[in-house]
Amino acid sequence: MNIDSSYVNAYNVNSVTASSVEKLSSGLAINKASDDASGLAIADKLGVQKSSLAQSVENTISGVALTNIAQGGISNQQDILEKINTLTLQANTATTSADGREIIAQEISGLIESYEQIADTTTYNGEKLLKTAGDTSDDMSVVGEDAIVEISKADTTSISDTLKSFLNDFTTDPNARAGLLDAVNQGMTDLASYNSEYGSASNQLESMTRNYMTQETNTARAQSTIMDIDYGKEVSNFSKSNLLTQIGYLMQTQANAHQQRNIALLS
Repeated sequence: MNIDSSYVNAYNVNSVTASSVEKLSSGLAINKASDDASGLAIADKLGVQKSSLAQSVENTISGVALTNIAQGGISNQQDILEKINTLTLQANTATTSADGREIIAQEISGLIESYEQIADTTTYNGEKLLKTAGDTSDDMSVVGEDAIVEISKADTTSISDTLKSFLNDFTTDPNARAGLLDAVNQGMTDLASYNSEYGSASNQLESMTRNYMTQETNTARAQSTIMDIDYGKEVSNFSKSNLLTQIGYLMQTQANAHQQRNIALLS
């Protein structure tokens, strides 16, 4: 009877040893539901939440990049409007000849083309950020785990369209030049408004990014607390069970040897 129980004890010790080896090789305290069903369920939910937060971080970082690109394009357009304003003032002075105004008009026309080229080429993943289509495709959404930031494209080409309307009579009509100056000033105001909207969205997205990164770190830490093993404790358990296994085998061998001697004496 004692021999049978030693087999049972050896089996139990071997089970503990196998479990320790599995945990040490995987680095996880829970490798299957039988290890800790409730702990595994909680860890799985935390894993899903961590993945969601990680994707939210990627989305908001992409959103910040989008707004930065848009603001860079608007800044370049503002520089062009400032040049157009300076040239128009130069054309308005009485010391500028008709030929000089013609040259200035051609230069302004080239600047407007550059302005519109910026509107055409300022894109993110193929989406034009400074030119609208006039429908719902103008709206862009940056989606986080618990919030959505809506961003509207800037209608900067409506400004250049207005500027071009004054170029036909620019060289001969002072009213056309005055109208162009007014259009430039209004355009500067509109660009500042678009820039402010993109800047506000960028600030909101940066705040969301920091928040999601903090949540992701805390979630990963919570999941690690549940799933990861205590190496020191597990190595100690493994050493203990391994020692018990050796002792069990030694005792089993000695018991079998005594039994064989008893049988030899009886025979």
